[in-house]
Amino acid sequence: MINWLVRLFRKAPVPIAIKWTIYIGTLITLVMGVLGWFLITQQTSFHMREVKGFGEVLVEQLAHSASEPMLADDQFNLQGLVSRQTQNEKVVGAAIVPSEKPWITSGSVPHQLPGSEELLPMIWSWRDEDNIRHPAITFFSTIKFRDVIAGHAMITLDRQFLDRNQQRTIGIIGYATFGLILIAGILSYVLSKRLSRPITLLAQAGQKPEAGLLVSPTETDRHDEIGQVYAHFDRMTAGLLEKRQVEDALSRYVSPVVAEKILSNLSQPRLANQEMEGSILFCDIVGFTRLSEDLPADEVASLLNLYLGAIANSAHRCRGVVDKFIGDSAMILFGVPEADKEHGQQAIRCAWLIQAMVRHINKKRRQSRKEPIMLRIGINSGTMLAGNIGIPDRLEYTVVGDTVNLASRLCGASPADGIMMSQTTAEFPGVAEMVELHKQPTLKIRGKKNLVTPYIAGTPSREFGQWLLRTMAYILNKQVR
Repeated sequence: MINWLVRLFRKAPVPIAIKWTIYIGTLITLVMGVLGWFLITQQTSFHMREVKGFGEVLVEQLAHSASEPMLADDQFNLQGLVSRQTQNEKVVGAAIVPSEKPWITSGSVPHQLPGSEELLPMIWSWRDEDNIRHPAITFFSTIKFRDVIAGHAMITLDRQFLDRNQQRTIGIIGYATFGLILIAGILSYVLSKRLSRPITLLAQAGQKPEAGLLVSPTETDRHDEIGQVYAHFDRMTAGLLEKRQVEDALSRYVSPVVAEKILSNLSQPRLANQEMEGSILFCDIVGFTRLSEDLPADEVASLLNLYLGAIANSAHRCRGVVDKFIGDSAMILFGVPEADKEHGQQAIRCAWLIQAMVRHINKKRRQSRKEPIMLRIGINSGTMLAGNIGIPDRLEYTVVGDTVNLASRLCGASPADGIMMSQTTAEFPGVAEMVELHKQPTLKIRGKKNLVTPYIAGTPSREFGQWLLRTMAYILNKQVR
């Protein structure tokens, strides 16, 4: 049973204090149950010996007293002997059975002698006038006179009367056993709570390691194994807290995805260079240089943070990674450093979401009689080299290549409040179903030999427009909270 409980509690989410209580309680219950069973068995055996001894004494006395009257054939004396036996409240019947004459009986006795020569006690039952059954036990003895067997004597005892004391004793033992089990269960629960308290505190501290070790000084000053565990856990908690602080600080200066990759393998913090398929988005604030000339420095910083925050939130919702902010421009990666088969579609979603967020900000600026801000966006898809750029003491994880350069040039050529993409992005699976595509005249891009055919993103599809509204509402509600 203990093994069954162990297998059960390994799967069930039960507190360890309850498990220990059940383990200890079950063990105590088994021990007390065995002890109670042993005491009851011993009491039953002792009771049966007492009844047997009492019955044998009575029947032997009757046999001894009846020997001379039976030899003299004194029926009156024999009848008196039998009648006097039933005056005892424990005796319900008595009889003298001569060898060749009728029985002399009083009360209830069996109708025949035992078949064996040993004359063993007979357990039977008799019915009264109301047909109620009464348990009884009859003892037998031979009547001898000078080694001559003259007959037999019978004494029937009321077994229900005799068992009443036994049942009372068994009841007392049972109640005492139950009471001890109950007291032991309560004590085992208190003991289990006491023993499991250190483990419970460690589990609570493990759920919120940033809060430190949530135990009292008396617990941490223990000099046993629990105290050693507390000390190790305290050091581990401090290390986790320090790592989280480093991760948070690092995520402010590099992409959270890149920070996570670096911290996941501190023995090799340099990420491997590799060619990856992805999309890249550049967005730039139109006329920001002119605008910043007429504003104080702190207002310029606030304005930049407002727009760049909208850009970062949009990128996050579209599985994009902000590679860097370059003044009033932002560079966003899709499919890098984590591969994404929908990187082209995600880039288009992000561009439209950025424009929607900027229009929302401009609406508030117009209400405050402030000049609105417009963005131009350029997108390109293709193969790019993702890896570490810089010197060993100062590395930057970014992407380089012709795909990146073309995206930057398309951003510069895009009209204000427009989204310009390369032909590669326009032909990306699923993009044509999201937005209307307006083919533009070919452009001569600096640094490229061949002419480039760009596309301008037009009206979004109905399904894409509904997604855009839902996502924008989610971002704005989250900002309000």
